[in-house]
Amino acid sequence: MNIMPTTTTARDIQRNYRQIFDQVKASGEPTIVLTNNQPDVAIIDINKLEQLHERIKEIELIDALDSIRVYETEKKAGNLKELKSLVDLIDEN
Repeated sequence: MNIMPTTTTARDIQRNYRQIFDQVKASGEPTIVLTNNQPDVAIIDINKLEQLHERIKEIELIDALDSIRVYETEKKAGNLKELKSLVDLIDEN
């Protein structure tokens, strides 16, 4: 992945959309579209987007499994406390 993302303008897309789209597909890297010199949207290859979505799902699953492991460890150690409300949680700290 490049340190500096590729950028283009909305005007360039109007004039050269096919070239810009082909560049995104070939490189696999997104292109940031600037409007008034500010990032507005990104163009990303659909395959790359699907890969990102899959990676997010994997990370969420890993995080959920890790939370379950922590819960089980803390339960075995007797470190869990039953809280009746959010106020109880705040009062704990």
